[in-house]
Amino acid sequence: MLVILLLLILTILFYPVKYRFSAKGENTLDTLVAYGKVSWLFHLISGSASYEHGELKWKLRLAWKKFDGSEEEQKETSEKPVVPEPLEKEPLEGKKTEVKNNPPEKDVKIEKASEKEPETEKTKVREERRPENVQTESKLKKIKYTFQKLCGTIKKAGEKKEFLTAFLTYEKHQRAFEAVKKELCHLLHVLKPKKLQANVTFGFRDPSWTGYMLAFLGSIYGLIGEYVQIQPDFEERKLEGNASAEGKIRVIYFAVPAWKLFWNKDVKITYKHIRKYIK
Repeated sequence: MLVILLLLILTILFYPVKYRFSAKGENTLDTLVAYGKVSWLFHLISGSASYEHGELKWKLRLAWKKFDGSEEEQKETSEKPVVPEPLEKEPLEGKKTEVKNNPPEKDVKIEKASEKEPETEKTKVREERRPENVQTESKLKKIKYTFQKLCGTIKKAGEKKEFLTAFLTYEKHQRAFEAVKKELCHLLHVLKPKKLQANVTFGFRDPSWTGYMLAFLGSIYGLIGEYVQIQPDFEERKLEGNASAEGKIRVIYFAVPAWKLFWNKDVKITYKHIRKYIK
């Protein structure tokens, strides 16, 4: 039993998840054509999805059970919704007679409105007679309250800034951040696709966002620069080109860095401090 369990764990950790992806388009969703496929454990678990002419189709297989998204969409479109029959209109003669036979209600409403009118006039007179010094006192109180509130927010912001600087400069926290950064860089290097090709032209409405995206892509140029050609457009909004990727992912790639960070004392202390600060 232990041998079977060990073999199962090793299979889950080391057997790769294979994936393949390709896409091409010319600046609109109508021209986008994309296809993706994923498989694991000798295709016992697999799935595929395609997007073409504005339609998304997908298939999923879990052992011997299959699911097809295109068939479900066809069933939904084939089933026509049941339209309820219109109700017969009831004659309104009886209702009209009831309204005609109850004229005293209008008189009651007129009397109530006449009773309310003098009350509003009295309140207006009282507001006009209110002394000016009371109004000035209320304005001064409002100004004082807003000033105190502004001072409180500035004080809180200063305290938060001091706390963050102390938190980030703490030696154990810095070591924890370095450990997390190291493991993430190693994970990105391992997850690099086996085959990657792309030729993309992109641009945003705001040229600054185009610059930000170009800076981000430049930071990971060591991973993708050999296979990817990227052309920024700072004048207009644009996204066109083609891309394809193929590779393998193993669970062990995530398990090893997670295990290392779990037993790292600096990471544990930093995690506890973050939880305490959030609470």
